[in-house]
Amino acid sequence: MIGEDVKIELWCTRELRQKGGVHNMELGLVGDYIAGLGLDAAKQHMESKIDEHKLKCALKEYIESERKYNDLCTMAEECDFQGIVEYITQELLDDVENRFFAVSVNDRRKAHEEIISKAVAYSKATTTESKKRVSRLIAISLEIVRQFFKKKIAVSDYLLAAEIVDAVNEKIVPAVEASTSAIQHTVLESKNELANQLDVVKQSMANGLLYSVENMSQMAATGQYSQVEKNLRKLLAGMSVEHPLYPDYGFTFDGDILKSMPLSEEAQQKYPARLNFKGTIRAGSHYFNDASVDPMDYAYRHQLKLVMSIDEAVKLLGNKPDPIQTEAEQYVGKEIIAIPPEFPEAFPCSIKVGEKTYFDYILLRTEEILDDGTYVIGNREQTNSTIYFEIKVNPQNPQKEDFTVNITNANNHELLNYAKFMDELTQVKNLHIFALNVQKDFIAGVINSVNYETGFNSVADEIEFLKRICAIEDYFNVKLNLSGNISEEEYRCVFRVSELIFNEEVDSTWKEASFTGVLGEEFRKQLRDLDTPISMLSYVGICDVNLFGAGFEFKYMRTYRCAVMQELDRIKQLVSCLVDGDPIRIKFAPGEDNSAFDTLHIPEKIELDA
Repeated sequence: MIGEDVKIELWCTRELRQKGGVHNMELGLVGDYIAGLGLDAAKQHMESKIDEHKLKCALKEYIESERKYNDLCTMAEECDFQGIVEYITQELLDDVENRFFAVSVNDRRKAHEEIISKAVAYSKATTTESKKRVSRLIAISLEIVRQFFKKKIAVSDYLLAAEIVDAVNEKIVPAVEASTSAIQHTVLESKNELANQLDVVKQSMANGLLYSVENMSQMAATGQYSQVEKNLRKLLAGMSVEHPLYPDYGFTFDGDILKSMPLSEEAQQKYPARLNFKGTIRAGSHYFNDASVDPMDYAYRHQLKLVMSIDEAVKLLGNKPDPIQTEAEQYVGKEIIAIPPEFPEAFPCSIKVGEKTYFDYILLRTEEILDDGTYVIGNREQTNSTIYFEIKVNPQNPQKEDFTVNITNANNHELLNYAKFMDELTQVKNLHIFALNVQKDFIAGVINSVNYETGFNSVADEIEFLKRICAIEDYFNVKLNLSGNISEEEYRCVFRVSELIFNEEVDSTWKEASFTGVLGEEFRKQLRDLDTPISMLSYVGICDVNLFGAGFEFKYMRTYRCAVMQELDRIKQLVSCLVDGDPIRIKFAPGEDNSAFDTLHIPEKIELDA
């Protein structure tokens, strides 16, 4: 979705960093005291003509303009602002009168020099740079006062000024003559001073400016880490003054990124930081084009990740763009992924039909909330379960509950239990989902209809077949794969083998039997001594089974209740002609009883003989 339809706002907060308050306080005091500078002296001459309020405003405006540069001064420019304040409060007001109203130019110049000298002394300015700084602050402030007075002087005052000019002219000619040589000397000194200053500038440029990489690296190389830190703070403080939301916001570095930083306690309340994104939003394969749909709500109900592809990004402070958009720009062309909160944890249940439990431990959990408010509850996350239960419940319409059971990749024992469960549910229709943690029914009620499809003639036939399959698996320790169609031969084999397991003896009938043995001394004697051909005959055989892809074998004993040896006299004659080790084939037929029985329970003696 493009445009204003959908927005994700990320709220950014930063910890308030305390700005040094000393400098701010000192500048404020200087402003106030300079604002009052000369007022009392001026009142002695033209009290009625001075608008003190306007003069204070003019001076404060100048001082405020200097405030931003206070923290950016070099080490050489540093001075004691409190000392300036003390001078202003104690002596400056008296000195201002001679500065502005002395008749003699020399007196006014002398008064000005004294003001500067005292200001320098009180400020403890020891370097040329710091003295120039103090002089500039005082000189400009005095000029503001002078210009203000000038605008307020009446015509009568200009007459007084003319008299002052005349007084000055009386002395100007001899002064000029006397000062010619002095001027020449001054010019020469000025040239020399200018040359020295140029050398200082060149050297300064060679060494790098105060905040240059070269200068800062040099400080670090000489171990001046505290000064480096101080210079960086001053640089950021000076930059912060230019922030559009100063004094509430300034600048700082977060890692390698320049960012806006709250400076006041009210900053985040007045101008909360947030990121405003524009782009497309999707949850799964669903894109949001309807502004009335809450993407986060949709993502939560369907437990889907919310993905926003960012086309535009703007960082805002309140309703104003942040001057630093680096943080926002890094999101453009990327994706933001929001993971919705998870549904409540799964809870253990048992599944019953009536009072009979078929599934002891099923973990049920809300898996999805449909658009109509229907809750989908299931055990999909129970990975160790081959059976999946799904219950759909709408709190607004509880009569439309839907119960679904699916089973996949189940073993034969699980299939058997499932078939029994569905058969019981079809007949009883009373379903209970019992919450084990609270020992009470979570859901209980009558199932109106049960739709269970079986590949057998009936569910009962399927259950019977699965019982036999499970019996074979358990008895012979094999795994039978029932995938695909079951042949008739496989079906009959399952029944024959399982009958041996279920019963002590399995009866059958027979028509004939033949055995091939190896003649030996004992076998020869038995045959010679045999008087009648009729007897009960038992033998141990080995059954080799290949069933549903699984091969296994087992021993069994077959007993013919009435077996008649065929051609007994011929067999005796044959025995007399053969030597030990020769094979001999003997045939039997049923007598009056053609029944036989098989068993897996072989007597120990026969087992040993076999």
